[in-house]
Amino acid sequence: MQAYLNYDLNLNEDHHFKIMGGWQFEEYRQDEMSASATSMITNDFFSFNYADLLTKTNGDDIQTWAMGSYFGRFNYDYKDKYLFEANLRYDGSSRLSPESRWSAFPSFSAGWNLAKEAFIKNALPFVSTLKLRASWGRLGNGSVLGLYDYIPLLSVGTNLDFNDQKTQYLYQNELASSTKTWEIVQTSNIGLDLGLLSNRLNITADYYIKKNKNMLTQLPLPAIIGIDVPAINVGELKTWGWEFNAQWKDNFRNGSYQIGFNISNDQNKLIKYSGQNSIGTGGTIDLLQGYALNTIWGYKTDGYYQNADDYANYGVQSFNNANVGPGDVKYLDLDGNKKIDAGGGTPEDPGDLVYLGTANGHYLYGLNLGVNWKGFDFSAFFQGVGQRKFLIDASTMNPLNATSNMPWSIMMDRWTPDNRNAYFPREYQGSNFNFEPSDKWLQNGAYIRLKNVQLGYSVPLKKSIVQRLRVYVSGQDLWEHTKVLSVFDPEVPNGVQAAAYPFYRVVAFGLNMTF
Repeated sequence: MQAYLNYDLNLNEDHHFKIMGGWQFEEYRQDEMSASATSMITNDFFSFNYADLLTKTNGDDIQTWAMGSYFGRFNYDYKDKYLFEANLRYDGSSRLSPESRWSAFPSFSAGWNLAKEAFIKNALPFVSTLKLRASWGRLGNGSVLGLYDYIPLLSVGTNLDFNDQKTQYLYQNELASSTKTWEIVQTSNIGLDLGLLSNRLNITADYYIKKNKNMLTQLPLPAIIGIDVPAINVGELKTWGWEFNAQWKDNFRNGSYQIGFNISNDQNKLIKYSGQNSIGTGGTIDLLQGYALNTIWGYKTDGYYQNADDYANYGVQSFNNANVGPGDVKYLDLDGNKKIDAGGGTPEDPGDLVYLGTANGHYLYGLNLGVNWKGFDFSAFFQGVGQRKFLIDASTMNPLNATSNMPWSIMMDRWTPDNRNAYFPREYQGSNFNFEPSDKWLQNGAYIRLKNVQLGYSVPLKKSIVQRLRVYVSGQDLWEHTKVLSVFDPEVPNGVQAAAYPFYRVVAFGLNMTF
């Protein structure tokens, strides 16, 4: 249910006011019943009445939540030059205890439309739009909460044997958290809107900082407590980045065209998260306090051991004296303790592990092309990522990790005495020693993809019954260019080549009609 009122007021044609206020309520409820029976008397028909009495089960499940909101907005502008807006939400969620249920979330924005100023009109007549803007706001995120986190719930179990009988019992699985509250998403933004040459060229640029405060995380407590502990509001994530969008559109004889380009990039840092600081034995680490999300940790390498003397002369113990020999990966002993290991498994004590970057994509971009001419229309959309790193799992890279794994053709480029600069190390079964997380297996995941192409024609008609008739052919995910471990090519160093290939290709023919 939602109800709201709008009020507009203009004073002297210069001052414009808008006020909006409202209320909203939403509720969800699920009532579910279930039953099962086995060992039927006959298979000719199914009925709960004709089953083994000892195996019959039944149960129910009730889930419900509700959210109420009061909200308001105030807008003011002076001669469409100076713009201001303020919003306020007051939200309450049944997922929280009554003491923490309601919270207020304000936001503000302001803009200056310089294109309306006389000094801009006189000095820069080709400028159609020029607006500076800034905003700050907070919103509450309650969807990450459980339905009844603040209530000590009892669960039912039936797998306790007593006198050779199954006995039903009740237990508390997790401690309740009456102090749990909203996760707060706070965003600050500054931006520019620019239109040139009668708005044929439009440019938008933004820079933003977003903070996720009061993120829910579980504190690392000793298992002796004997019960699961609830997540509490102790986490914080900071994200910052920029966006840029430019579009040119114009007309020509019997047609029009447009070109659009957008690019964005962001970075993030997990400011605090219950002291989460373990990197284990390397790989992709989702959450690590003080670092970005999805950081990659691995060993530095220096080719292969080419003969038995190489390993003996290096004098370093590799992973608990693994069966190291010629053709194995040479991991570097960076901490000088004469063995390859992960130390204490933390950023402060990483052993020989090093930070190799993040698996997050950077410089996400898109390109739109479109043209119309005498009823024909054509459009194409390219999308890509300019920078991305990732590790392929060892079980995928190692063809002999398990008997169920089948080698790929690229794995023919393996180390042998006659192929010492191969991409893959020597092969032997049952060990991932050569496929530990390292800079050797770090992949370049940047790509450009042709997401969509469409060609259509609007058939000229005498508009009687059918107002418009358009036929078209469309292709989705037609082509991709990337540089990853791909089809083996002996002419390409290290057996890696840039791959251009179709994937998940979808081609459709269509017809649009308007009556």
